[in-house]
Amino acid sequence: MTEGTGLDAPIADVTVFKDGARVRRGGTVNPEPGLSPVVIGNLPASVDPDSVRVAARGRDVSLLNVQVHHRYRTDPLREETTRLRLEVERRRDAVQALDDEDTAEQARLSFLSHLSEAAATALARALSFGRAGHDDLAQMADHLGTGTASALERRREISARRGTAQRELEAAEQRLADSESQAGLADAFTEVSATLEGSAATRAEVELSYHVSGASWRPLYDLALEGERLAVTYLAEVTQQTGEDWPAVEMVLSTARRGLHHTLPELDPWYVGRAQPIPRPLAAGRSMGAARAVPQPGAHLPMAAAAAGPGTSEEPGLEEAAPLAAEAGESGAGLAYRIARPLAVPADGTPHNTMIARLELDAALDYLAVPALAPEAYLRATVTNTSPLLLLPGPARVFHDAQYVGETSLETVAGGEEFELQLGVDDQIRIERELRRRRTTKAVIGGARTIDIAYEITVENHQPRPARVSVHDHIPVSTDGDIKVRLRETSPNPAEQNDLGELTWDLSLEGGQAATIRHRFTVEHPAQVTIAGL
Repeated sequence: MTEGTGLDAPIADVTVFKDGARVRRGGTVNPEPGLSPVVIGNLPASVDPDSVRVAARGRDVSLLNVQVHHRYRTDPLREETTRLRLEVERRRDAVQALDDEDTAEQARLSFLSHLSEAAATALARALSFGRAGHDDLAQMADHLGTGTASALERRREISARRGTAQRELEAAEQRLADSESQAGLADAFTEVSATLEGSAATRAEVELSYHVSGASWRPLYDLALEGERLAVTYLAEVTQQTGEDWPAVEMVLSTARRGLHHTLPELDPWYVGRAQPIPRPLAAGRSMGAARAVPQPGAHLPMAAAAAGPGTSEEPGLEEAAPLAAEAGESGAGLAYRIARPLAVPADGTPHNTMIARLELDAALDYLAVPALAPEAYLRATVTNTSPLLLLPGPARVFHDAQYVGETSLETVAGGEEFELQLGVDDQIRIERELRRRRTTKAVIGGARTIDIAYEITVENHQPRPARVSVHDHIPVSTDGDIKVRLRETSPNPAEQNDLGELTWDLSLEGGQAATIRHRFTVEHPAQVTIAGL
């Protein structure tokens, strides 16, 4: 281990990302004039060496270099691991003994087979000269058959015992691998050493930061609808298995993340041209030549960590947060939510929840009905995120007037962006769609045939308050020039109609009011053409 002054540097704060965390530690040393090595040990093995940053602040002191080392404690194989290793060796010897026993039986079968061939030749010659009878032949055959059957039976028994022994060996090897993995994680650690140079005895503050994997946070939401106000409780679930427990310190949740590309994406030219004929396959035995493999460049990870100078700060200053809610600030390309209350998160993978914010947003409510698919009305809220917070994708529990109605999910919503929420089915809005007409005209020879179809949709508002219902239906779309689809009648006229045949009606119903939508269309086609899709 590196010689030097051990620095007690407890965790000061943690920034949690979607795929890791940055931990900042700090401590104080009193270096003497000259060179003073400082060692910070017992850091988790998951520390990324390239992420380590050290800063030293103080009068008459400067930071010379920083080194990062992965260390192991003196005896990584505990007594349990040693016992499991001996058990694996014993199981492996048992499997090998059964293999040897099977080899011996196989040799016996080979000998019996050779003996059978030799005996058959000798007895056949003896029979021809009258020196042996058929009883001798039968006795020899019985002896060889009994020996062969006995050897085959013993091989089957050995095979069954070997299968059991092999399974026991694999189980023992798995237990050993798990034990060694746990021992390695428990006994491996990271050590950071820094060299300070002072011109006089002084006092210096040393700050260390590093990135670790095995940590993440995800958003959770509680959506409570009261009237036309939507209360959004923005929660965060933090988990970590980094190898070190985080005490109750200041915590920041960052939305920054890596993109799909490690560098800025650039478009290559998009070429089109005449299709080239497919070359005829070559005759067997000829070759187009071997393709030369191009080696991929390997990635180089330098072990030396950069040192930040005095006064360096990677996190912008944020105002004091309101109680129980996080304060939002910018962090590079993302947002950073500084949690108001310190949060302790042990490294056992257990989720810990904390509040980011509680938002009160205006919601424009209406109902969406697609009666061709479901005779139900879905309550929909159109909401604008008037807060500066970025709402990340996550599950949401929905409450309507303090009653739990189900779950939904949020997509990414930026500040100022409008989004829609599906808030469950309201059985007080009744929808019914009926086929009122389906008639096919007869056609003369060579003429056209017309299919006449009409639907009626009834919408009833059984709740005491007004409701706005957006009803969606459709008519067929022809993919053949000889097949004509025409919308003949609509009552009332749809508010919207697109080229894909979708019709939309926007209804405003008072409490207890009902409305009826009727539409009729025809499909004309040559008599000899069979229609598919109706």
